[in-house]
Amino acid sequence: MSRIRTFLSHGIFAVVAVYAVVTLAFVVIALTPDPGEAALTHSLVRQGRGDQLEAKLRAYRAARNLDVPVTTRYARWLVDITVLDWGRSFATGRSVLSMVREGLAYTLSYVVPGVVVGTAGGIWAGLSTARDSASNAGRGLSVLSYAAFGVPSFWLAAVFFVTVAPKLSWFPDRLPTTGPFSPEVLLFLAPAAVIVAVNVFAGQLWYARTKGSEYFQSDFVRQHRAVGVSRRKVMWYVLRVAAVPLLAVSLADLIAILVVNVFVVEYVFNVPGVGFLTYQAVLDRDMPVVLGMTMVVALAGIGANFLQEVANTLLDPRIGDDGGAP
Repeated sequence: MSRIRTFLSHGIFAVVAVYAVVTLAFVVIALTPDPGEAALTHSLVRQGRGDQLEAKLRAYRAARNLDVPVTTRYARWLVDITVLDWGRSFATGRSVLSMVREGLAYTLSYVVPGVVVGTAGGIWAGLSTARDSASNAGRGLSVLSYAAFGVPSFWLAAVFFVTVAPKLSWFPDRLPTTGPFSPEVLLFLAPAAVIVAVNVFAGQLWYARTKGSEYFQSDFVRQHRAVGVSRRKVMWYVLRVAAVPLLAVSLADLIAILVVNVFVVEYVFNVPGVGFLTYQAVLDRDMPVVLGMTMVVALAGIGANFLQEVANTLLDPRIGDDGGAP
């Protein structure tokens, strides 16, 4: 199979997987009872307006397209989501796409720096630990990785707000309204980026240490050391060789770490990002927003795995070459 066919097959699988994930979300929401109807019924009965119950319920269902057969709703939704017509929020009336863009901007403003710092630091520390596993520094970094793995994100956030933030007179007490990439907002989200970096650092350190240990004991590394190649060059050689397996094993866990951290961090920091908006939409049973945010998460996870497959194919010449044939 040529590389082009390999890329196409991975791309088709990624598209099918995205639609499968959001279809599952649609089914879960569409086929479970709507608590909003029960809340509306309870409210009208308490107010002594039971005679209006049927009319109010019909209006409620019509506003949310619940009076349309679920198969028809699914067919319409499938077409709309494909042409990027994601509808409007039941709760706010805003365009779901505009909410997605705004939420994604807030999320990326702290996730990107956290991932970059955590990944770079974790890989460097992991390979350093693998190279000098018997040294005190190597042992210390190993202990640090296990400690970082064991510390929950919400605990780090709570400790910051309780013990650190009150002592920083210059730190904002709430999220500024100056825009997701403004200096004031970036300053407020700096602790969130640190929390993400700590969790990513722990995962990348562990994977890099595990893979690096295999290669630092290999014959080609011993030969390089025997002829006097510098430690920095040896580290670079190992990084190049370990890139494909390291990429393969770490990316899936990286996405999982990010998804969990996004929901926790945004809830604690009250950041209107993807995680917080999804959480609020689930509470409000706001199907358009839930499906839109699910699409974002699915695209991020499945898209990252697709890019991983592409990178594996480009970095490893044995993949997709049909034994060397074009």
